[in-house]
Amino acid sequence: MSATLYRKYRPRKFSDVISQQAIIRTLSNAVKYNRVGQAYLFAGPRGTGKTTLARILAMAVNCTNLSGGEPCLKCEICRQISRGKSLDIIEIDAASNTGVDNIRELKETVKLPPAQAKYKVYIIDEVHMLSIGAFNALLKTLEEPPEHVIFILATTEIHKLPETILSRCQRFDFSRLSMENIIKKLALIAKSEKVKIEKAALEMIAMAAEGGMRDAESLLSQIMSLEDKNITSKEVEEILGTTNRQPIEQMVDYLLQGKTSSALKLISQLTKDGYDLEIFSKSLLNYFRQLMLIAVNPETAKSFSFELTSEQIKKMETLAQKFSVPEILKIIDLISEAKDKIKSSFIPQLPLEMAIVKIGREENPPSFSETNPPAVNSSSAANRENPPQEKISPPEPKSAEVETKQSAEIIKPKIEPDVSKDIDKISDNNKQGSDSKKSEVSLDDIKENWDNILIKVEPLNHSLSSILAGCQPIKIEDNIIVIATKYGFYKDRLNEDKNKKAIEDIMSGILKFKINIEIFTEEEAGVKLEAADEKPSEKKGTQSNLLLSDAMEMMGGKIVE
Repeated sequence: MSATLYRKYRPRKFSDVISQQAIIRTLSNAVKYNRVGQAYLFAGPRGTGKTTLARILAMAVNCTNLSGGEPCLKCEICRQISRGKSLDIIEIDAASNTGVDNIRELKETVKLPPAQAKYKVYIIDEVHMLSIGAFNALLKTLEEPPEHVIFILATTEIHKLPETILSRCQRFDFSRLSMENIIKKLALIAKSEKVKIEKAALEMIAMAAEGGMRDAESLLSQIMSLEDKNITSKEVEEILGTTNRQPIEQMVDYLLQGKTSSALKLISQLTKDGYDLEIFSKSLLNYFRQLMLIAVNPETAKSFSFELTSEQIKKMETLAQKFSVPEILKIIDLISEAKDKIKSSFIPQLPLEMAIVKIGREENPPSFSETNPPAVNSSSAANRENPPQEKISPPEPKSAEVETKQSAEIIKPKIEPDVSKDIDKISDNNKQGSDSKKSEVSLDDIKENWDNILIKVEPLNHSLSSILAGCQPIKIEDNIIVIATKYGFYKDRLNEDKNKKAIEDIMSGILKFKINIEIFTEEEAGVKLEAADEKPSEKKGTQSNLLLSDAMEMMGGKIVE
């Protein structure tokens, strides 16, 4: 039977270990200067080298030809320990030896001198599994063991150990291995095994290992069992059920640039290629989570070293500088909601596609390129006060006085001089050559002609006429009519360039003046709308009729009597 990769390539000297440099330096110096303690505690996640370093330490303290704190690997003691045949190195699995009787037996054998080596070394793995009684039985021996005994305790759950045990040991905390270190080790193994493997495939294996070297080596062994000497990222995806990082980064770019169409095409391609969209959504969420944390505090990027390479971290730091936390949070909310619906959806890609469309329809979509910011509508007070190229900061609490003032400003939009100066007057006064005369249209005139406006709009767009029937003109100034609507959805539809221009042209024709319109919700305008009047052609309709009419227009349906 061939040895597994993590056993075959297990480090045998301190210098072979690719991480935990501070711990290695401390232990090797302790051996080198003969300052070895009698009880050590190694704590950390699985696969980070606890048992491996315990064995190297046991070999180093007993080596007869020690060189600079490193075991020689050639003397008889080193060879026996390497082969696992030394009677003086005792490894105990605490998970299967949890009771007081097991510890009492250990206490009796501790008194016996080593058979051949200088020290008897007890390596107790998963020590947190011992019972309270067993811990109490171990205390005295751990505190004052015989001079020829060294204890090395290893655990993945340090919080389960009693304080009395912790105080009697030299504690070393092992951290997860960085992706770069894991990739480096995997590449060396693949080269030794004469297997070619794509860099993207190594990154996927390292990411799936979550900072554990043993897990990474086990996954590589599983993939190499294909007997394929040229491993691709596609094969790794199929075996591990993970997602290549490239489409994740591509999707993030599309979303942050507002390229909704490209993002939808990518989802379609992933579906066609057989990707698991739920796994894809989880990976996408994790990316935006990391982006959010870096945006809040760039120092948190250090904690992602076991998930990301230095190049990937650098790219995320650049992105985090361009976008605010509220923008990222909005995307996270929408994708998280979509992920929960994928499994139960009749069309798996539909929830994710809906989330992408919603992200793209934001009123202030994030601008990916600083060199090409979105165009600013000079007639919009909101856009002038909050330019799209600037970051959106969380709103500060406002007093009632400030809110009232801002509501008044919304109702009275500011007009740039160059917008109103050259407006083409179509009134009788203009025909006589007057270029500077302002509109004589009043709010009452607009309300009196409102039904006519609805009737004129209906042949052009039935849905638009229904929406306008639920709106009310509330103010006019300098040929700009402010229209209030109850729903944000209505506001979005009316603000579409095609719809807005059609309404302005019809109003201009009826009122005999060049008219522009501004649309606000009643909350933005600071007013409460009265009950909406129905269209003249549909006097018996209600507000529900308007919504139904709008739905029919969008879906291409009709009412069947």
